[in-house]
Amino acid sequence: MLAASTVLSGAVMAQDAPEAIKEYLPYDGSTVKQGAVVRIVHDDSFAAAQKAVGEVFAKLPQEKQKAIAEKADPSMLLDYSADLWPVKADYDKYVAAWKKAQIVPVADVALGLDPIGEGKFRVLSATRVNGNAMMPITIGALTYDTKTNTWTSANGELKGKKFEVGDKFAFGAQTGTEWVYENKDALSTIKEVVRFTKTTDGKFYYIYYSLVEVSAVNGQAIANHGYLMRFPVVTAGAATSKPGQK
Repeated sequence: MLAASTVLSGAVMAQDAPEAIKEYLPYDGSTVKQGAVVRIVHDDSFAAAQKAVGEVFAKLPQEKQKAIAEKADPSMLLDYSADLWPVKADYDKYVAAWKKAQIVPVADVALGLDPIGEGKFRVLSATRVNGNAMMPITIGALTYDTKTNTWTSANGELKGKKFEVGDKFAFGAQTGTEWVYENKDALSTIKEVVRFTKTTDGKFYYIYYSLVEVSAVNGQAIANHGYLMRFPVVTAGAATSKPGQK
């Protein structure tokens, strides 16, 4: 397992701190924070509850199916609907099964910010692939501009807005900032997202990256890439949490 932080060799460029994101990652260009790529794992009780509600959903009129599908998010607990759960007790069972979900690590990850001048930072990134050497990850191709509070990728500029989610989010209540780039043309629709959040209990930071591109011709995914990374909040004198520990 990796240490809580790692010092990298190399010169450090003097530069003002990136105010909007300095809490989340070291920004001196010589240190990275260690964490884990994580995902949610549900047990069999949730699979059974989900199957039951899926069977009810399939029998609903198409207009109701569409309305429910538009609000649904795989990372969020579904709100109660009398159409899906005619018996309220069945929804309570669904919620109880959902709450058994565990956050588990998928891979070690290391992130930091490297100042590159004029108030801009690139992302130092690495993850362990199949137990072998640490390799860069896609978020490392982006740069952050402190002057405009934006990220820039090969697609364009990602603009920020406040992000807030409650306890119905599978990874817990969080607040922070989400930066988004969206574009639609004759060829495809692209959405790219970077999100920095902190859990409201103060225990973890989360950093999310996603890139989705869908063909305008046939509706098929050209790109569908995303991952969520978690880092323990370490205070002075506190023990370091194990990456992936809930």
